[in-house]
Amino acid sequence: MELHRTEVMRSNTGALIATHVLGIEPHEGHTRELVLGLKYGRKRLNARVLADIVVDSVNWNYFTVDVVTWAPTTTSHQHERGMDHAELIARHVGVLLALPVKRLLRRINTISQTGLDRDERLISPEFVARPLRRHRNVLIIDDVVTTGATFRAATQALVAVGATSVVCIAPSRTV
Repeated sequence: MELHRTEVMRSNTGALIATHVLGIEPHEGHTRELVLGLKYGRKRLNARVLADIVVDSVNWNYFTVDVVTWAPTTTSHQHERGMDHAELIARHVGVLLALPVKRLLRRINTISQTGLDRDERLISPEFVARPLRRHRNVLIIDDVVTTGATFRAATQALVAVGATSVVCIAPSRTV
């Protein structure tokens, strides 16, 4: 059974914005190996398999999505790994769903979530979003959802620039 949590966030205009957070498979076994291989083993083909997990596991009739984006990792992780793993997954998801994929978020802090305890994770991610024009129903992709802090921070940034709905999906979950 996947994690599916719905939260409501108030926009700058006072409107209530529904946010869905989904973590598809437990972060163990084959799924964990796929994530770790992508992040640390430079196995870029794993991004396609993780995207398949996202696309095949969700009933897309329940969500309106105009654009796909991702929760960017820290700049230091991008340099170390030679990629942003969440971006690779998001780009495959966009192709599979025939949706545009845009870089809508920029991480403004350099603190990695790796190794942090729950309380530290809840306060560390910070993002700013590009202004939204046509695409106001946003799908955010990340590799693993643990506390939901990254998705929450990314959603806050998107709602601040006009997102009307946000769906956050990770192929793997630790919660």
